[in-house]
Parts: sequence; structure tokens; C-alpha cells
Amino acid sequence: MYVLLIVIGGLGVAAASAALWLHGKSRVELRLFAALVTAAASLSLFAVVAWLAMVIASSAPWPLTWGLAAVLALLFALRLYRELRQPSLRDAP
Repeated sequence: MYVLLIVIGGLGVAAASAALWLHGKSRVELRLFAALVTAAASLSLFAVVAWLAMVIASSAPWPLTWGLAAVLALLFALRLYRELRQPSLRDAP
């Protein structure tokens, strides 16, 4: 189980690296950048929450623990994507 969490955390780091690389190379589309940042933050959050839930509630069934962590990460991802996708008021002319 812990190997899977390490892989998920690694995917989060890879998404963050891709977002920074694309942003530094050229003008990247806002939706793509928002999706990459959202993926990075959500995967990292999921890995930490799932690890913490497994350590604290070792007596709970693991599908329930993983399901709860996945739902929390998905809700976080949707909210973050909506916030990042909207242009800020400072950018408006």
C-alpha cells in the first residue's frame, strides 16, 4: 500500500514539474496550467491524507479509508480547478 502512495506522490511532483516547465518555456494556456497545478496539488494531498488515514485508523477497512481520501482529494481538485481557471480581476484592463 505504501508503494502506491509513493507512486501517487511522484505523479504529483511530475505534474508540478511539468506545469513549471511549460510556464517557463512559453505562454501556456491557462486551462492546461490550471489542470496541471490542480493535478499536482490533488495527488499530493491525496497521498498525504491516505497515508495519514492508514496510520491513524489501521483498524478501519482499507477500501473505506481510500474512498474517503479519494473523495476529499476530488472535491479539493474541483474547487482548485475552478479557482485557477477564472481570470483574476487584476488581469482585466
